[in-house]
Amino acid sequence: MRKINQTRIEWCNKSWNPITGCLNGCSYCYARKISMRFVGDFKPQFHKDRLNEPKKVKKPSKIFADSMSDFWGKGVKQEWRDKVYKTIEECPQHIFQILTKQPQNIKDIKKIPKNVWVGVSISNFEDRWRIASLISKKLKNKTFVSIEPILTDNISCYIYLVDWIIIGALTGRKKAFRPMKKTIKEIIKTCRKLDKPLFIKDNLNWDKKIQEFPRLV
Repeated sequence: MRKINQTRIEWCNKSWNPITGCLNGCSYCYARKISMRFVGDFKPQFHKDRLNEPKKVKKPSKIFADSMSDFWGKGVKQEWRDKVYKTIEECPQHIFQILTKQPQNIKDIKKIPKNVWVGVSISNFEDRWRIASLISKKLKNKTFVSIEPILTDNISCYIYLVDWIIIGALTGRKKAFRPMKKTIKEIIKTCRKLDKPLFIKDNLNWDKKIQEFPRLV
């Protein structure tokens, strides 16, 4: 959990974790496994010493903020978010990508800087409420959905309401996701029809590389 670093996550250039820890309790969470191994717990905590790290990155970058936490999750204080927002506003050259599984907790809409892309993470049809909740916020920011890990064939049509769609497998279990081939083909077809940018992560071993980003304007 370094302050800011290059990452193997293909849809961003760097990850930055001024807040770590999450109480969602997802069984497949890679962040929890890492934290439990090196820290011993996964409680939300704020790292003041990491706040200015993005300012040191001169090249405009896509920065995944809080890859080791849930920015709007239980236990994350608003005062922490406010300090993160301040840094983001002071780095207009960067795009900050923030994912959450708790979009119903986004109550600070007016505070979210323009250079933030707000996304929700889903894995199956039952998670569709997260997209509906995100859309209901009527954010002026770019919105996206990360279907990772994609666990079922039946994925909500709500995914096409956002600006960008990401699909990925459960880390370390690539072969388990080949049965979703039909669903992935349907997503590709619909994204083409609706002119929606689609990003298929390498861990799905897809035949053709499709790694698109939303337009910046």
